[in-house]
Amino acid sequence: MQLDFALDGFGRLVCDLSDGSTKATVSASNMPAAAWELLRGLQDAEEKGTGECWWLEGIGEYRWVIRREGGRATLVVLWSGGTLTGWEHVFWAEGDFSVLAASIRTSLEHLPVHAG
Repeated sequence: MQLDFALDGFGRLVCDLSDGSTKATVSASNMPAAAWELLRGLQDAEEKGTGECWWLEGIGEYRWVIRREGGRATLVVLWSGGTLTGWEHVFWAEGDFSVLAASIRTSLEHLPVHAG
């Protein structure tokens, strides 16, 4: 599972996610709050076994769900354009929790605008 975070030309937080042949790109217009919320969700997963956050966009929102079972992680990202459409699956992957946590923290620390 690979996550690459960056800021686009409009200051939005963008994450390219990949796991083998599965790829997705998600974004948030509410930076730095989105980055902070992702870190909070990650911490909740570490401490409680599950965590989540929402990344807002002008036409909808992404929902990140992180689940930890022992040393394993499940990452699910969903998209909703509104109440009528519900949640659409965007990305799903499993891997080592410590690797996922380090990847998220390290990538977000290297952005020119930091979370919180």
